[in-house]
Amino acid sequence: MSGQTKEWLVFFVFLFLAAALTLVEAIWLNKKGWTNFGKGFAFAVATNAIGFFAGFPVMFVVFGVILALAWDDSLSVIPLADAGMIAAILSGILFCPLFLALCKRLFLKILKIQTRKSAWTFSFLSSFLIVFFSLGVSIVAEYLIF
Repeated sequence: MSGQTKEWLVFFVFLFLAAALTLVEAIWLNKKGWTNFGKGFAFAVATNAIGFFAGFPVMFVVFGVILALAWDDSLSVIPLADAGMIAAILSGILFCPLFLALCKRLFLKILKIQTRKSAWTFSFLSSFLIVFFSLGVSIVAEYLIF
């Protein structure tokens, strides 16, 4: 198997998991009795697409800047570089799931699916599960393949 095929395999593992977790999210909404499956599936697809298309580029930029600073050896010159790096890494890791959770909560309210405290719990739980599970399994798959 060529290197390029292995890279595509990891990408498709991520896409498959994201799609499967989107389907699970729609089923979850239906089982809780908040909405029917169709509206839940449209909600899950829309919020995940918005969250991923906005969240991952921000994550890419944050880690790209960190990598550029590391290559340039500018990290040794920046005052409080350790605290700044920790803050940058945490913001890069947490931006996508937090943005996705806020999108989910906003769409739950707009579509009148759920408006109580449980909507916040659902938004944060589903967002963190879909981002970290799909990325985590893809990273493990990449580690095992390469």
